[in-house]
Amino acid sequence: MPVLTVEQAKPRLREAYRQRQLIPFLGSGFSAPLGLPQWGELMGWMGEPFGFDPALFELNGTPPQLAGYYELENENGLSPFVEQMRSRFHAPEANALRRNSVQHAALARLTLRRIYTTNFEHHIEEALRDGGQKVDVLVRVEDYMRPTDPTACQVVKFHGDLAHDDTVILTERQFFDRLSLDAAPDQYLRADLLGNVFLFLGYSFSDHNIRNIWYRMERLRREVRPRPDGSRQDQRSFLATFGAGLVQPRLLEELHIDMIELDPRDKPKSVVELLDAIGGTS
Repeated sequence: MPVLTVEQAKPRLREAYRQRQLIPFLGSGFSAPLGLPQWGELMGWMGEPFGFDPALFELNGTPPQLAGYYELENENGLSPFVEQMRSRFHAPEANALRRNSVQHAALARLTLRRIYTTNFEHHIEEALRDGGQKVDVLVRVEDYMRPTDPTACQVVKFHGDLAHDDTVILTERQFFDRLSLDAAPDQYLRADLLGNVFLFLGYSFSDHNIRNIWYRMERLRREVRPRPDGSRQDQRSFLATFGAGLVQPRLLEELHIDMIELDPRDKPKSVVELLDAIGGTS
């Protein structure tokens, strides 16, 4: 399957949306227009209490390893760092940029029953509220157990929420713990993967935890009993990208994921065009 344009992907995306089977999975790139700190800057913050030069601290390990070091060396664990993240990610300037973000507004124009995100901040759910929608945020186990409003969009915070320090997944140990797929958001995702179409947006698909889950789900799909004619359901998902390259499309093809190439010259405009195409407004 070649890399798709928005026009080529639109019929299948729109049909999944009409059937209420389309579920966006939003990564940090979706909130890039808000000017939020990226991993390099975050790692610089982590090194400061220990006297590290920010650039040199980055050379000592991957971000999850450095977060693990911070947790071990700081008597209060990750809490001071999460508090610093919260103050920057939820600053008045970031909230103002969100309220003026064309792609956040485009997301709020869609009527979705569920969104997944690896983002820690509150801007996805707040954008939906800015657009007049009801939102139900799922972070802790008790959130998945309580009754939910069927008219609300559920936002599943896959790697935790800055509102709850203990839920934020930052360290290598925390990521390894998630590989067992026992956590509530993992169980939720496993169920959703079997009957829905996912749209990965603002996401590089480099998260090994997500790729592990998707690989296992693809194996499970292959075990589903074939139709009477011997065929199997070809349920595909999508990854929107600003540069597909040659390698990723071939790898994702094996996982039944088609890539949609967006115009990198105006990234917010490209995302808006994709979202509006899904909702039928373009």
